[in-house]
Parts: sequence; C-alpha cells; structure tokens
Amino acid sequence: MAASSNAVSDPAGARKLGRASCGISTAGIVVTAVILAAVFIIFYLAAGDAADQCEYTYYGNCYRHKSYVGPEGYCSGVKDTHGRFCYYD
Repeated sequence: MAASSNAVSDPAGARKLGRASCGISTAGIVVTAVILAAVFIIFYLAAGDAADQCEYTYYGNCYRHKSYVGPEGYCSGVKDTHGRFCYYD
C-alpha cells in the first residue's frame, strides 16, 4: 500500500507532465499530417507536370501543342508531312 500512495508524490508536477505529453503528441500528429499533405501535393504536381509535358507526339518527338495551320500557314515548330498541323512546345 505504501508504494501506491507514494506513486504520485507531486500531483501538480504530474499534471504539468501530462499536459506536456498531450501537447507533444498533438504537435507530432499535426506535423505528420502537414508532412504527408506536402508529400502528396508534391507527387500530385510532379505527376501532373509529367503528364502535361507530352500532349502530342510526332515522329517520336514530344510536343505540348498542336495547331491547325493549313498547307500555307506559318509554323514556328514542326509541320506534319501533309502540311496541315504545327507541333511546338
């Protein structure tokens, strides 16, 4: 019986330690959630960038844009073999 009565010899100090423990646990959960959200956003944006880089392929090359310019139209990129479409970045 003596051990159980001496287990908490400083109730005020025990309360402070309990509150500090809860605060540290809460902070750890918040930091973990923020890190997971940041990692998810980074991977989501990276996947989106990778998908946006190659919208069109022409003769094995990757282009982000394709426009109809017609056989006589100006093309600052690469015209297809029929001279109708222009591929460019």
